[in-house]
Order: sequence, then structure tokens, then C-alpha cells
Amino acid sequence: HNIYGPRMGFDHVIPQFIEKIVKKENPFKIFGGKETRTFCYIDDGIEATQLIMESPNTNGKTIHVGRSDEEIKIIDMAKKVFNVAGVSPEIDIQPAPEGSVMRRCPDITKLQKLGFSPKVSLDEGLKKTYEWYRDKF
Repeated sequence: HNIYGPRMGFDHVIPQFIEKIVKKENPFKIFGGKETRTFCYIDDGIEATQLIMESPNTNGKTIHVGRSDEEIKIIDMAKKVFNVAGVSPEIDIQPAPEGSVMRRCPDITKLQKLGFSPKVSLDEGLKKTYEWYRDKF
């Protein structure tokens, strides 16, 4: 569920926000904004995947990888990225893309029973992600 971080591609919301910031888009277009998501930093996603792979109790089971403790509206995510980048553009809210779901938040109960606990906060992960992507656009 919404794994993010350095080298995660360019067709996802966080790299797209960073690209708009680097290119000084103003007004800054946000498509939707009220939808909520959770974001899992790549290091935590790898740890979770490894726990699942190494546990004999996960064979044949569906286990969600992600985090559920930092659900955030897309508009608030944009503001967090603005804060990391030190910018404050005018925001232009556009309609959400057709078919966009209002909420995406995984149930990670099974993952937590394996001992998973995310370590990288959203703010820390965004800082690392911004620093990597900033020079790529």
C-alpha cells in the first residue's frame, strides 16, 4: 500500500508533487485532495516483506504490507512536501481522477502479529525522498 522512497519511480503522487515543486508550478494543481492514503517508506516495506517471506506461518495467506497509523489527506500530504521543500505555492484543487477511491488504508493486523512495527515516520521518509528526487527533475 503506497510504498514510497528513493528510486521508487516517477508515476506516483509523492514524486509527482516533488517534480511540480522543482519546476515551480504555481498554482500547484492537486487532483482531488480529500482522499486519504497511508504511505509506507521503502525501508519499512522491505522489512515487512522479509518478515512475511521468512515466516512459515504466512504460506498461502494474504498479508497487507503498509502502515495504517498515519492516514493523511492528499492535500495535507502536499502541504507536508511543501514544508520539506520550503515552498508555499498557491493551491489549485482539481477534480479527483475518475475511479479514484476516497480511502486506502491497509489492515496490517496480520503483519503486526509477525512483529512488524514501522520505524520511519512520514516526515523523515518525505525528507529522504525529497532529497533524492529533487535533483532528478
